[in-house]
Formats: sequence, C-alpha cells, structure tokens
Amino acid sequence: MKPIRIYYGWLVVAASSGIGFANAATAIGILTIFVIPMSEEFGWNRTQVAGATSLGAILGAALAPFSGRLVDRRGSRALLTLGGLTVVLACGYLALAQTLAGFYAAFTVARIADQGLIKIGTSPTIGKWFSRYRGRATGIVFFSEAAGMTLMAPLVQLVISGAGWRSAWVLLGGGMLVLGVIPCAWLIRRQPEDLGLLPDGAPASQPACEPGSGAEESGPRTGGGSIEQLQSTPLAEIIRAPSFWLVLVSLFVVSTATSGVGLHLVPHLIQQGLKPLEAVGAISVMSIAGAVGALSLGFLAERLPPRYMLAAVYFLGAISMMVLINADDLPKTYVFAVIQGITGSGVNTLAPLLWASYYGRASLGSIFGISRAAQVAGFAVGPLASGIVYDATGSYQQAFIYFAVLALVSSALILAARPPNQRELP
Repeated sequence: MKPIRIYYGWLVVAASSGIGFANAATAIGILTIFVIPMSEEFGWNRTQVAGATSLGAILGAALAPFSGRLVDRRGSRALLTLGGLTVVLACGYLALAQTLAGFYAAFTVARIADQGLIKIGTSPTIGKWFSRYRGRATGIVFFSEAAGMTLMAPLVQLVISGAGWRSAWVLLGGGMLVLGVIPCAWLIRRQPEDLGLLPDGAPASQPACEPGSGAEESGPRTGGGSIEQLQSTPLAEIIRAPSFWLVLVSLFVVSTATSGVGLHLVPHLIQQGLKPLEAVGAISVMSIAGAVGALSLGFLAERLPPRYMLAAVYFLGAISMMVLINADDLPKTYVFAVIQGITGSGVNTLAPLLWASYYGRASLGSIFGISRAAQVAGFAVGPLASGIVYDATGSYQQAFIYFAVLALVSSALILAARPPNQRELP
C-alpha cells in the first residue's frame, strides 16, 4: 500500500490557524476584558484606553501595504514569526505596565504586529496555496481565530478574577509563543510552486483551476477565464479599476461600524445591568458564532458569489446594532452576539476570497495589504468614536445608531462593485 501523502498546503493552513488562534492576545474583544480592572487601578477613562487601539491600528495600516508586497515576493514565514515574537514581548511588557505611556507603547506595538504583520501574512498565503479549495482553507483559518476568542475570553476573565490582570497578559504571551511563533517558523512556505507543487495538490498533468475574469458572478468556480491576463496586469493598473475602490471603501466603512462596539462591549453590557461573567459570556457566544460562520461561509463561497455574500453580511451588521441598542437582558444580548459574530468573521473570511476571485493569486499579498490598511483605518476610527460619544453623553446608544447606518452604506457599496473585466483594467 502506498503511504497517504498530505498536501503541504494543509500544513500551511495548520500553522496559520495556530497563530490566528493565539492572536486573540491582540484582539479588541480580549482587551475589553482588561478595561475595567486596569482603569480602576490606574484611573484611566474610556477614551484613553481606546486611543491605544486606534494608534496601533493606524500604524499597522501604514505598514500593511509594504507587508503585502513582501508576502508576494518572499513569502510570509519571516513576517509571521516576527509578528508573533513581537506580540509575545508586548504581552510581557503589558504584564509589567505601570503607566498609561507604558500601556500605549506595548499595546500599540502589539496592534502593529497584529494588523501590519500577522493578519497580512495568513490570508494571502492561504490564497496562494489553494484555488478550488480556497474557501474552505480560508474558513478553517478564520474558524481558528474565532475559536481563540471563544476559549481565551472566559479563560482570561477567570485568570483576572483569580490571579490578576498581569497574569492574564503572561498567559496570552505564552500562548502566542507555543501556538504561533514555533509552528510558523517551522512550516510556513511562500507558495506551492516553490516546492514543485501546484495549488490544491493537483497533479502536474491537471493544473489547478483559477477563477477568471467575471467568474465571481457565475457562482461555483470551475476554472477557465482569463486569469493569466489578470495575473500579469501590474498592480498599479489593478488599483485604478473602479470595482477595486468600491470594495476598498466598503471595507473601511463596515470596519468602522463593527470595531466601534468591540472594545466597549463589556463595559456597555455591565452598564446595562449584566454581571461581568455574563458580559464576557457574550464575547464567547460571539466568537462561537463567528467560528461556525467562518467555516460555513468559507465552504459556501466555493459555490456562491462572495460579493453577494459580503453584502448580506454587511446588512447583518446593521441588524446587530439595532438589536444591541434594544438589548436590556441576557437573551437579547446573546442574539446580538450571534449576529455580530457572523458579521465579523464573515467580513474577514469573504474579503480575501473576493480579491482572489477578482484578481487571481499573483498580486494577492499586495492587494490584501492595501485592503487590510483600509480595514485597519476603520478599526482606528470606530473604538475612538465610541469612546468620545460615551465620555460626552454617558451612553453608547448614539454611536451604535451611526454604526447601523454605516453598515447599510457599506452594503450598497459592495453591491455596486461589479467584477472587473478586461476593459475595466487599463
């Protein structure tokens, strides 16, 4: 009997999933658990805490396009290893933080590593290793990210309750070292061709199919099209296509809306009358829904156009805001958590699939770097806007109404972003 050979791309998926799981350490959904204990100890207000997330997001956004180009040229192994090590060191410093300046320095560095290195290194690499199975492979990675939030949120709350918030930062840093840094340094490679392989592990006599121009509108991707022409199109020409900018703006707008809730969710729910563990439980419910949503949407995206799926996910984001505004008990809170979880994971999972279906594999890292910069800019605006509204009014309600409107706007923008064709690409 011949030994069963595992396509190396699945090992790349495993390493990417590991660092995605451990990257919960940098998530706003985890930081929100630290807001009250750290604020009570140091006397910080909500706007001050939110400022650190915004500063790190802005700097990460500035780094993202350069990181994306590096992924195309050199691969993401060094990028992911460096990003993971940076998060480990930042968590160690956060465990020793004594001042607001120290908190800003450490968490800003962690967010730069998250948004400018780790996020840029995972999705484009998966896109380069897979074509026909790109949806499910991407879904697995984002499932792991959501699973990290699901498991780490209650664990961090338990550690804070039992041993203090400093011990919780040590836990998060150790998890990144074991689950993220080591597997990525060992397993990540640039693309299948570097190992004499083809995407999806297809035999050399049967090249893996790539989506072509306009394939996204046809649903299932069955190959063909003019993808070789698209792959040879310079990035400078791709970014002049109207559809590129419509997608990009939609991602910025929806990211502003979704991120505006995350950092402030636990304090808001506690203000609404929920107990701390109940409020953190909403994060776990959100993460579970996000994990299931990422995996399901990844498989569905192999058969349905990602553009229409993204429009539906954006619309769910608007619904989640309206539910949160009226949530005054645990059941309503968990309904919000389910919808918001699907929204967040849906955007992250479907956006790289949309880019791949429009423009192929060759410039995927560069395109995703620019795309991630737009998202991260939204991540910088959202939490800060919520903090300013809360400090001015004593409530988040007005901010959540604005976010619902923004989600609807983003849905309209993505529907207008039709797939590019050869006439659209100069």
